[in-house]
Amino acid sequence: MAACLCAMLLYPLSAQAGPPPGAATASAPIGLDEALSLAEDANIDLIRARLALKTAQANLRAADTAPNPVFSVNAVQIRPSQIGSTPYGQLADTTARIDLPLERGGKRTARTKAANALIDAARDDLSSARRDMREAVFDAYFELKAAERRVAILQTISQSYADSLGLAQKQQSAGALSNGDLARQSVEAARARTDAVQSVTQWHAAQLALGTLIGRETQSDMLATTGDWPVPALQADQPADLLAMHRPDVLAAQARTEAARRNLDGAHALRHPDVTVGMQFEHAQGDVGVGNSVGLGLSVPLPVRNRYNGEVDAASAALVQAEAEERKAISVATADIMIARQSLQEASERRREFDETQLPAARKAAEVAEFAYKHGATSLIELLDARRSLRAVELGAIDARSDEANAIARLHAAETTGDDR
Repeated sequence: MAACLCAMLLYPLSAQAGPPPGAATASAPIGLDEALSLAEDANIDLIRARLALKTAQANLRAADTAPNPVFSVNAVQIRPSQIGSTPYGQLADTTARIDLPLERGGKRTARTKAANALIDAARDDLSSARRDMREAVFDAYFELKAAERRVAILQTISQSYADSLGLAQKQQSAGALSNGDLARQSVEAARARTDAVQSVTQWHAAQLALGTLIGRETQSDMLATTGDWPVPALQADQPADLLAMHRPDVLAAQARTEAARRNLDGAHALRHPDVTVGMQFEHAQGDVGVGNSVGLGLSVPLPVRNRYNGEVDAASAALVQAEAEERKAISVATADIMIARQSLQEASERRREFDETQLPAARKAAEVAEFAYKHGATSLIELLDARRSLRAVELGAIDARSDEANAIARLHAAETTGDDR
């Protein structure tokens, strides 16, 4: 019995790097880089951001286009008294005309600059979506790794309890173990079995979460991680407020502010009336008119009823709102970087505490308890307490590793700049 329990107690936390034993008949190990690559094509937010960029580029082509000329053909000076008895050329005069609108006040320039700014915003939105995608995949990947480790540990513990319970039953039958001690071990074995079953359920949920992000939903029950836990990189020494100015979400907000500013220019440009110039050719019979002739025309709307005050006020309000959103984006990004740096520092300290202090101490205490119980120097209750303590510390160490991985992902996302496209 002691040999089985010792194998359970000394099970290394880092031994399991792939799918947990016995949890699936087949697996498809996948690396973090491969998962990120798959998400590039499968993530719906990235697809939506790419389409938004294409739309913005199409809008630029539309904005940087002058109004089309208008061609018209008219029949004028129709002579009703001659309908039915006179050829059409003698019945009416024919006028062919081309009118060309000419924009004034810099409307096209303002429109084009606004469209260019929105392209920049869409491009930065794509970078921001990629940043969020990578953080989500990173989190899901290492949450799956943590679930694999929990399954491995809890299944090993459950099997060890089952083995020890079998030996305890034989000892009880031989009169070497009391009914009370056997009942306590039966309770512990049942609890370990329940924990193992629950960990498998959580493992499958983690597989599905990762599979959804990388487009492998239907094969999610075969997903398994590879490699070890991530190692924190050296933190950037650049101040958070300066680094925030280069984040893609902040750059997108700044681009939208520029677009709103150009839209305001366009609203002011509406107060400069557009001019429409025209040229016409008129065909008429010489005996009833002047014969073939040409003409020129000029039309200008009179801004006496609409001075476009509503459009200017709306564009001004939109600019104020865009500036407020830009300030908010800068504040949120700065706070995000500062919080992420602090969270990683705390998570790394907690992980080191488990690795360097709590895990060695708990394993040593469990070894001592096992040895003492084997030689009759301690009670079963004290032995079970030592086992529970070791299990709690091992699971806590996994949680600490997972928290550190999440903190690494958050910090990398927080410090990602527009240059990381």
